Amino acid sequence: GGGGGGGGVRCACVRACEPTQALQSASRAVLFFRWAMPTACRILSRRATAVVSRTRHKSSFIAPASSPSAPPPGFPRLPLLGSLPWFSNLSLPDGSSVQSLDEQHESWAEGTRRHGPVWRVGIPGLGKGISGDLTLCADPREFVKVLQAEGKYPYGAIQLQWPFIVWATKHGRTVGKLFTRSEDWRHIRHGMQKSILPPAAAAGYAAIIGTTGREVVLNAPLWDDAGSFMSRASFDLFAGLALGRRIRASDPRPGASLPEDERFCVDTIEALDLLPDVIQDLPSIAMSSLGLESPMMKRYFRAVSGALDYAEAQVREMLARLDAAEPLSTAEEASYLASTVRTQRAAAAAGAADALTDDEIVASVSVALVASVDTTSSIATWVLAHLAREPEVQQRLREEVAAALQQHAGSLAAVIEEELPYLKAVVRETHRLTPALVISSVKEVDAGIDLAGHRIPAGSLVALENHSLQMSEALVEQPRAFRPERWLAGAVAERKGTPAELIDHPLLSAPFSAGARKCPGSRVATLEVRALIAGLVHNWRIGLVDERQATVPYRCQTTIAPTMPRLRYEPLTEESRAVAEGLPPRGGGGVCAP
Repeated sequence: GGGGGGGGVRCACVRACEPTQALQSASRAVLFFRWAMPTACRILSRRATAVVSRTRHKSSFIAPASSPSAPPPGFPRLPLLGSLPWFSNLSLPDGSSVQSLDEQHESWAEGTRRHGPVWRVGIPGLGKGISGDLTLCADPREFVKVLQAEGKYPYGAIQLQWPFIVWATKHGRTVGKLFTRSEDWRHIRHGMQKSILPPAAAAGYAAIIGTTGREVVLNAPLWDDAGSFMSRASFDLFAGLALGRRIRASDPRPGASLPEDERFCVDTIEALDLLPDVIQDLPSIAMSSLGLESPMMKRYFRAVSGALDYAEAQVREMLARLDAAEPLSTAEEASYLASTVRTQRAAAAAGAADALTDDEIVASVSVALVASVDTTSSIATWVLAHLAREPEVQQRLREEVAAALQQHAGSLAAVIEEELPYLKAVVRETHRLTPALVISSVKEVDAGIDLAGHRIPAGSLVALENHSLQMSEALVEQPRAFRPERWLAGAVAERKGTPAELIDHPLLSAPFSAGARKCPGSRVATLEVRALIAGLVHNWRIGLVDERQATVPYRCQTTIAPTMPRLRYEPLTEESRAVAEGLPPRGGGGVCAP
């Protein structure tokens, strides 16, 4: 997923002053924030709820603003607190309530329901300025205007990751250039995407994704938590295509993976878990503005250093082998790294001024290794959560996968290259109902722009909110039901020419952003999700251990991931039966049924 130095993100919480005074001010500010944030939220909650309830109205995706170029409506925004008090007890139409913005599937959709398709909110650490101003756009047709106005060096959600920018700047890492809005970003981005983003390039990795996928899906019952399995499986898949080697992160058995590979996984997961907390942590924001590190930042810096040090070492080792003309394995020859090195060195030999240096290749491949996990694993975990609760959907998908495997002589690689209609529909319906990212794209408008009749000033951050429209009863029949059939060709054709065709807008189809900052690994991530889901349903019949569990809670990290219930795996193939027979009756993790 998801540069610019973070200037528009970090709040100027402490004024410039003499060094000793600054330290004293920072100390007092940290203590104040730790007390003030929860206290203020409690004090303001009731008042905020009353104010919001008086402004409530049903939104429309086609109604214009009340007056031309009116400023967008939204929640009040306070210095330091933003709109957070208004989300501490936000009433929903069904009588329930939202307790914080971390309930993103509900909170963002409720904001759009109340205020319309374009509205404002304050989120310190994410939005701009001391109150964290952010404009939400829930209509993809309007957001196209934002994308069309992108300049040569567009803004992307990556700019929100100011803790990483601080770390990269402090340590002089080349990877920091990818987080800027500059020619450095444009140069590296152009070079790194050549071997992974074009459809033909992405399809070239199907073989290694399919081969690795056949192996990792057999490890699912070894884990108590299916979400942890999906994270580790995502490591295995991307390390395989990026480096051409197996790290076996998804196999928890002793000795299955090397200690350094396991440490990389632990560090990366910790860094990704900490990042959203650090971004919005007021003590961290205040101390960082003075060049200091909060305890939470220190933990994040240790984790990200460990992850990037490992990734860079892996890339440099292969570069050294290529320089020494050492033979590579077939998988290594087909890897993203080898392809990038060949492409860039050929360009350099031809005198191309834009060829990447070895340091830039190391930076681009290393950051891809670290960033490749969260979105892929969250999507796949949500799909698995739905399939475990929908046995009929799971069986229909299993039959489609079995027919394709038979047609392609058992090749999972060939199956994931082919766009199986029902598999594609299952993934698409998962994104509609439980997206891994509700905010799938963030841009800064360099000039003023009109969105749905509202004037958005130059310099504003505008985010695409992709969930509320797809949950609208005016556009989707029974929006809370999981129905992959909505996305089959016949259903899509029936929506043509009706208001409901809006849900087929390309900007709503996946959580990989859009425009020049679109995730360069989006196509291989799609192949990885297909490999995991197709492989799982082929090898296992998956169900809930406790079939009475009505809902699946979720947690917000860099993505939105479900807190998975315990699953039951019934083996269906010779390979999966061999795994099940090697487990004790209740298994070391997921329960295996006979």
